[in-house]
Amino acid sequence: MRVSVFARARLAELHAWAHARGVALIVVGGALRDGLLGRRERLSNIDLAVAREALRVAREAAEALGAACVPLDEAFGTARLVFTAPEGERLEIDLAEFRGATLDDDLRGRDFTVNALALPLEAWLRDPDGLAGLIDPLGGRAALARRELVACGPAAFTEDPLRVLRAVRFSAQLALSFAPGLEALMAPSVAALSSVSGERVRDELLRVFATDRAGDAVEALNRLRVFDILLPEMIPGRDMAQGGFHHLDVLGHQLEAVRQSDRILADFREFSEPLRGPLAAYCAQEVVPHRSRKSLIKLGCLLHDIGKPEKRGLHEDGDVWFLGHEHAGAELTAPIVRRLKLSNREGEMVCALVRHHLRPGFLSREPELTRRALYRFYKDLGEDGPACLLTWWSDRMATRGPRSRLDQLDQQRQRLEAMLTPYFFKPEEVVRPLRLIDGRRLMAELALSPGPQVGALLSAIEEAQAEGRVHSADEALALARELSRGQIA
Repeated sequence: MRVSVFARARLAELHAWAHARGVALIVVGGALRDGLLGRRERLSNIDLAVAREALRVAREAAEALGAACVPLDEAFGTARLVFTAPEGERLEIDLAEFRGATLDDDLRGRDFTVNALALPLEAWLRDPDGLAGLIDPLGGRAALARRELVACGPAAFTEDPLRVLRAVRFSAQLALSFAPGLEALMAPSVAALSSVSGERVRDELLRVFATDRAGDAVEALNRLRVFDILLPEMIPGRDMAQGGFHHLDVLGHQLEAVRQSDRILADFREFSEPLRGPLAAYCAQEVVPHRSRKSLIKLGCLLHDIGKPEKRGLHEDGDVWFLGHEHAGAELTAPIVRRLKLSNREGEMVCALVRHHLRPGFLSREPELTRRALYRFYKDLGEDGPACLLTWWSDRMATRGPRSRLDQLDQQRQRLEAMLTPYFFKPEEVVRPLRLIDGRRLMAELALSPGPQVGALLSAIEEAQAEGRVHSADEALALARELSRGQIA
């Protein structure tokens, strides 16, 4: 665990303030667990427990120390302190009252033994990595040494069904295996996930997709029948054969696409070296705070063929077809992203990935990748273009499995790189040509009134630039005159 100078200073200030008022603050859960695992992520969030009146403590501390205070759950007495450095670093400190009369009660009421760990804040500040004096009533440290996820008690999942998703998430995030009997303990609480808020479900799913083990996680969610409750639109694809081109059923293929995206997005090693860094930075960008493109691409992979059952048909030669499944899938995805409480921007992105996931494949099979086709692809997809290409590639790599022809994969990978390269290295040529003329000048030169015709002419000029037919403002005006007279269709 890397603790920055800023984070250490804010926590030391909070400890001094609380100590002066006789309030004992206890570090619990994740920071201690990650320290034991030797994880090197920078500390940006830490959980602290306090015996009582956590909301009052949080409000008074925020006022005294210049932090923002965000109540999280007044019924359970939890609040968040947010400290922000001038250069942008952010530290979130979550304060919660003991779940029970004592700290021991609190720890025993938590979800998993690897999270039922505690240490006074003062001791943790002295040595965040040493953890001398660690309070560990349920053997969480030993479970971590075994790389095993163990429930704190038999009621862990009935108390909060979301812990079913948290178990899968921790397994993926921390590379922990389920303890014997854990799935049997989880199974009775799966149906109760329908009562959990969309926001809580969303956060756990997207944290799963942020890992490089999302493929294992979605297999576990399918095995536990979690998708039957949370994403019932996927279930008609279970055991639905796809014909000879695919080696898996519809649902199995969607899960395999997530597994392939794990491999592809982990390091982009199968792409040429110049593309790896830009692709990694692109996927790491957060569409909203704490939710990256990487997570949303994997959600798109999970849902990309959700429209197939509705569009399944048999050709007269016996082949299975799913004509129009991408559009049907986008229609099914729209209510899913609303149910998961994604932001409008996130929802638009995921729906676009489903709707357009076939387009890169069509372009890969064209004899030539024209500048016009590339321009139109990016005009429709915008900044989601590379995400769509990565979704398609995950889909492609999940399709035939051992039946894949290496020569075809090599050819399609080359075409994929040809589609990605302009976005990152030459956007002004094909993806977003620099505007040669604006609407005001166009109206003045052609005596036009404001209206749709002006926008249509500007779009036509931009496409001609992308094709390499227009290079200057004069050429742009000449094209606009021809188009406005109807001489060019």
